[in-house]
Amino acid sequence: MADAPVPPNGLIWAARLAVGGSLLCLTLIALLHALEPEFNDSNATSEYALGDFGWLMNIAFFSGAAGIGALAFVLRRSVARSKPAIAGVVLLSLAAVAYLFLGAGNIDPPGAEETTSGLIHGIGFLLGLPTRLAAPLVLAVAFRRDERWAHHRRLTLALGIAALVAEAAGFMDLAGVVTLRLALALWLVWIALTGARALTRGYSPR
Repeated sequence: MADAPVPPNGLIWAARLAVGGSLLCLTLIALLHALEPEFNDSNATSEYALGDFGWLMNIAFFSGAAGIGALAFVLRRSVARSKPAIAGVVLLSLAAVAYLFLGAGNIDPPGAEETTSGLIHGIGFLLGLPTRLAAPLVLAVAFRRDERWAHHRRLTLALGIAALVAEAAGFMDLAGVVTLRLALALWLVWIALTGARALTRGYSPR
């Protein structure tokens, strides 16, 4: 059996950043549950940015942006070109931009007047929610058309559907504190696993 092609350094480092950035984001959010328990009953994890350790929430968003953007770069270079692949990469790129907005502006406290910071954060939320929910579902279609990524399709589809269902449950106020956090966690885990897939399979540029 021939050895898997070794990707160039740029793809290797981007894949590592996809894994590291998403896992750091997830880890910091989990840590904030212990550091700022007063926000644990809020549906919006963004409210952790309002506490004494709020700067960790900003770092979480920025690290998430780096990981998402890095994965977009990896997939742009390694997945067979198709309309679903292009759409998926665009969705990931927009999600990365959204996370930059989320980190650049803090959410306004409940009942407070709208601020510029809150407006920036709101733009990030409105841009990030649909793009992060749609990206795995669209890329699952793209992966089916590329034999190098076909085995990652089922996991992508499963995590994408699970995140969508959890998000919908949260918006219907069905254990929203849990389901909305679960949706975010599933999304970040998918980013990390997809970056790891690129590393372990040794994908070369298409």
